[in-house]
Amino acid sequence: MNSTLRKSAQALLSTLLLWALLVLPSVAQNSYYFPKTKNFDPAIPTPEQFLGYGIGERQTRYDRVVAYLQELARLSDKASIEIIGYTYEHRPQVILTITAPQNHGRLEQIRQEHLQLADPAKAAPALANMPVLVHLGYNVHGNESSSTEVSMLTAYYLVANRDPETQRYLQESVVFIDPALNPDGRDRHTNWVNMHQGNPAVSDPADREHNEVWPGGRGNHYWFDLNRDWLPIAHVESQNRLEFYHKWLPNVVIDFHEMGTNSTYYFEPSKPYSSENRLIPRSTYDGLNVLLAKYHAEALDELGSLYFTKEQYDNIYPGYGSTYPDFQGGVGITFEQASSRGNKQENSLGVLTFAFTIRNHLATGLATVKASVENRETLLKHQREFYQSAITDGRKNGVRAYVYGENYDATRLRKFTELLLAHRIEVYELEKSITADGKKFEKGKAYVVPTEQPQYRLVESIFAKTKEFDDSVFYDASTWTLALAYNLPHAGLKSKATTGKRVTELATVSHTLPAQSRYAYLLDWADYNAAGALYLLQEKGVVTQTVFKPFTANTPDGPKAYQPGAITIPVASQKISADSLYKVIQEVAEKKQVRFASVKTGLSVQGIDLGSNNIHTLKKPEALILTGQGITSYEVGEVWFLLDQQLHMPISKVDLSAFARLNLARYNTIVLVSGAYNSLDKTAVDRLKRWVADGGTLITFKSASEWAIKQGIAQGKIVPARDTASKVARIDFANAAPTEGAQSVGGSIYEVDLDTSHPLGFGFTNRKLPVYRNSTTILTPAKNPYSTVAQYTKDPWLSGYVSKGNLRKISNSAALLVSDQGQGRVILFADNPNFRGTWYGTNKLFFNAIFFGSVIRTPGTGIAAE
Repeated sequence: MNSTLRKSAQALLSTLLLWALLVLPSVAQNSYYFPKTKNFDPAIPTPEQFLGYGIGERQTRYDRVVAYLQELARLSDKASIEIIGYTYEHRPQVILTITAPQNHGRLEQIRQEHLQLADPAKAAPALANMPVLVHLGYNVHGNESSSTEVSMLTAYYLVANRDPETQRYLQESVVFIDPALNPDGRDRHTNWVNMHQGNPAVSDPADREHNEVWPGGRGNHYWFDLNRDWLPIAHVESQNRLEFYHKWLPNVVIDFHEMGTNSTYYFEPSKPYSSENRLIPRSTYDGLNVLLAKYHAEALDELGSLYFTKEQYDNIYPGYGSTYPDFQGGVGITFEQASSRGNKQENSLGVLTFAFTIRNHLATGLATVKASVENRETLLKHQREFYQSAITDGRKNGVRAYVYGENYDATRLRKFTELLLAHRIEVYELEKSITADGKKFEKGKAYVVPTEQPQYRLVESIFAKTKEFDDSVFYDASTWTLALAYNLPHAGLKSKATTGKRVTELATVSHTLPAQSRYAYLLDWADYNAAGALYLLQEKGVVTQTVFKPFTANTPDGPKAYQPGAITIPVASQKISADSLYKVIQEVAEKKQVRFASVKTGLSVQGIDLGSNNIHTLKKPEALILTGQGITSYEVGEVWFLLDQQLHMPISKVDLSAFARLNLARYNTIVLVSGAYNSLDKTAVDRLKRWVADGGTLITFKSASEWAIKQGIAQGKIVPARDTASKVARIDFANAAPTEGAQSVGGSIYEVDLDTSHPLGFGFTNRKLPVYRNSTTILTPAKNPYSTVAQYTKDPWLSGYVSKGNLRKISNSAALLVSDQGQGRVILFADNPNFRGTWYGTNKLFFNAIFFGSVIRTPGTGIAAE
């Protein structure tokens, strides 16, 4: 053989060997994941060929997942990719759209025709050639990671498979793939597992690979559970996703999850009636869920995988990724796969591998596409009928419309209205002022939401108070009345209100800047944005004060009344010039959208003057929050998120283990959310006591309030969760779950009476305040008559489930206490005022604790202290 032929033969052999190295592992993987499919397009790379390792061998970084989906979109006319937004850590949120090439050429037409299903005012479109829309949403909890790997396999299968059956699926459907609903949390978990993965892999559940450090990868950047955020849409990921969702209104939405390692596989239907929302038509639960379940069961039966249905997980709360679609005429389904939390882990059945978890999710996801196509017209008709029945049900409702408004806090009113518009709820201006349910609603400061509208079921969820339930055990919250969460006066109207024009978007906020003053500026504390404005002023070195008594000032716009909490900014007391101060005032007014008033004199028209001893200088908060194992990461994240996003105020997040080394003198405010603080020994507790006594403000939530009382850091008394003196009755073992579950306080809403003259109550204009409770921390009112700032009313129950025994204990108990200790104080919340970034109504209590804690001095402390 001559040298030329020899070189050619060697080159050919090298090429074949390289091909074998690339293709043979892929063939093996395809045999595992796609045992029946042989006709794949070789021009489309498998995930293994693209990534350089087999799916299931390790966790894939999110950027590599996105890169693979981009490659599919580049190579195939069946796929296109778009960025719908960015996470807090600036990872792109992407959607891969897969459908037949001819459908890609008319996607906008398909979208517009599909949206007609949701508009009963328009004629129904022809269904014969209308594709069904399937949305596959993966990995909302970052450390439930198998499903993002599935997203690549599913995309590959639909794009590369040339079987006639798959071609039909693509002709009759549009499939949306969201590879990770929580990219930030996913990468946090991915990096942890890859960093600790052994070779060979370790299956021992105790191995570090399977046990992330606090806070873990479940939540997003702020450690929030994004699977609870579809209704409150507090986070940017949810806001981006909701906008895309309403752009298309998919017929079927799958929410992929993982559960305990010793579990099997779960898919819906959920527990009949008790785990279902009464507002949703029975055709969703008894019809579509049951129909699709047959396909999911068949797919898992073929693999020999065990599964269960009709247990544990609920479909009640509209804010789940698998429940929100039920409120939009689609069918949402939760998939739960036992988690290997790494490459492989021992469980009760042997060893659970990452690849096995991926294969199960892959099978049910592809079965969903099949089921959707084979029942295409049924799903399309259901969506059309859903919105038609929404109009009918809304018309039958005894409440014809809800009116809501806010006379003092334009920001809170605006945020709530923006939320309604994001959910495509019809909102109208109030044409003339009215009084309803004893409340005055003013034109220009109130809106009307009719119940006879396509989004009736979501309207009812947001406004109605619920006290009747099919079950007493809740997987999560038992109520989510957002009108109460925002503390907005609202009322149901028995007849249609006279409405003005429909609101489709809110006008840009603009405030008239104040005239320059050589004496002082004033800021009303009632507006939600006032807290952010105050911190920005302090950050810029401006001396700020707050008033403890009401007064009326003579402003350029005439006399204006100010209530306790109003911020005064004396010009002569500043370290900067009057001109520089004025520039700061202008900047803060524009950036925070608040209105300052300028005054030329300290002499008030009524009430105290601006030099009164009832005006106190404020300290800039230097805040710390303790974090770490045993502490509720959600609540830490809620504090962090609130201060970051609303106030732009930094807070130091310090692990419990570092407490002994901290220089506490650096901080004037410490926050302890609920959790276990047992790792703080007596020395640490004594340090904390001394810090408080020296003038610090300690703010505690729920079980942290109990801990502070038990450690003697604060004075108070805790009501036992159970009456241990009562006779113990026998209960059948089979009834343990419903009996014990009924005793928990699983998320319900109550009314408290708030002392609005107390610094912690500044800025509130009504003593009656709704609060959210999801714990059994119950505190007794303080012996000092001035220390109980908020107290549950005699009949406090507003919405949600509560047992009679718990309601008795909650009634008249303390919701917010102040315990003076030396020069400092402990502010004890029985509840969490920042729940899920949603409770704008009680956020101000926390703001007040942060900003006004240092000026609280409780009268009579020495006489009435315990």
